[in-house]
Amino acid sequence: MPHKTIQDDLNRWLYMLISAEGADLHVKSNSPLYARVKSDIVKLSEEQPTDDAMYQLVELLTHGDIETFKKKRDFDGAYKLDEQYRFRFNIFMHVNGISIAFRLIPDVIQTLEDLNLPPAMAKLSDLRRGLVLVTGTTGSGKTTTLATIIEMINQKHPRHIITIEDPVEYVFHDKKSIIEQRELGTHTLSFAKALRAAMREDPDIIMVGEIRDLATAEAIIQAVNTGHLVFSTVHTLNAQETIDRLVGLFPTNEQNRVRQVLAGTLQATISQRLIEGTDGRMIPAVEMMFKSPLVQELIRSKRDNELPDAIAKEGTMYDSITFDTALFHLTLADKITEERAYQYATSPADLKLMFTLSPEYTAKKNIKEEEIVFKEE
Repeated sequence: MPHKTIQDDLNRWLYMLISAEGADLHVKSNSPLYARVKSDIVKLSEEQPTDDAMYQLVELLTHGDIETFKKKRDFDGAYKLDEQYRFRFNIFMHVNGISIAFRLIPDVIQTLEDLNLPPAMAKLSDLRRGLVLVTGTTGSGKTTTLATIIEMINQKHPRHIITIEDPVEYVFHDKKSIIEQRELGTHTLSFAKALRAAMREDPDIIMVGEIRDLATAEAIIQAVNTGHLVFSTVHTLNAQETIDRLVGLFPTNEQNRVRQVLAGTLQATISQRLIEGTDGRMIPAVEMMFKSPLVQELIRSKRDNELPDAIAKEGTMYDSITFDTALFHLTLADKITEERAYQYATSPADLKLMFTLSPEYTAKKNIKEEEIVFKEE
C-alpha cells in the first residue's frame, strides 16, 4: 500500500468540501475541519490535523519557503486540485497554532445571467476609460463579478488587459483580447509597483485585485488620469462608504485633488451582498451607482451622504439602483423571502414602504395567504 502523504489528506478534504457544495474550507491545528456551506459554518469532519501536519501543509503550500511564512506570519497562494479545481488560500498564525482558509474558485467564468447579476452591468464591458469599483465584504463575490466583466470584454473587444492579483484566481484565455495575469509575490512585489510598470506595457485595461493602501490608490489615480480603464475592488458596503474610504486613504491636503479625479473618472461602483435564496442558493443583491452629473457634483463637493438619494432618483435614467430597491425586486421575483430582505436592508422602514405601496406585491401576498388558508381547510 502506498504511503499516505499530507497532500493526499489535503486533496481528500478539498473533495469533501466540493461534495458538500461548500465555498470555503477551514483547516486548523488540533481542531475539526469546518466549511462554509451557503452562508453558514458547518463541521465537515472530526479529523483534527496535528501541529506537525499543519507545518507539513505549510511546507507543501509555500513550496518549501516556510521561512517566508514564519517571517510574515501569513501567506497567500493558489492550489490546483487535479486539473479541474483551483483554490486560493491564506495561511495565518493565531494563538492556538496555524490555520489555513481555502476558497474554491470555479473553473468556468460564469455570465451575468448565471450569477443573477443585473443586465445593466453589461455596459461596463464597453467602457474605454475611467475607474470601476466592485465592493462588498469578504465572500460577497467581488472577484467573481470582476472576472465576469473581464471575460465579457475578452469575448467582445480587441483589448490588451493586464491583471494584478493576490493570488491569480480565475484563469483567462485570450479570445478577442490578449490578457496577462500577474501574481503578487510571484510576478511582482506589490500592486503599486506592478501598476507603475503597466504604464510601460501598453495596456488598455488594468484589473487590480484590491485597493489596500495609499500607494496602490495613488497608482490607480495616475492610471485613470492617463486615460486607462481600471477595475478594482474595495472592502466597503456601499457607494457612499467606498468614496469615503478611497478619499480617506490620502493625506488631508491631497483629498480635494482626489475628489476631482474621482468625480471625473469614476464610471461606476458595484456593491453586492450575497443572500440565501428561496431555492437554497446564494443570490447577489446589488447596489449600482453609475456616473451622472449629479453623482459627479456630490463627490466633488464632499456631499457623499447624499449619494444614496441620488442613486434612488437616477435609477431610470442611468440604471443606478439602491440595495433596498434590489431587495424589493428580488422578493417580488420570489428569489428571496421578505424576511431575508428585511435582514439585509439598508433601511427596513424604506423597504417596508416599497412593499406597502406596491399593488403587485400586495396582490401576490394576498394570493399566498389565500392558498395557506385553503390548505389549512
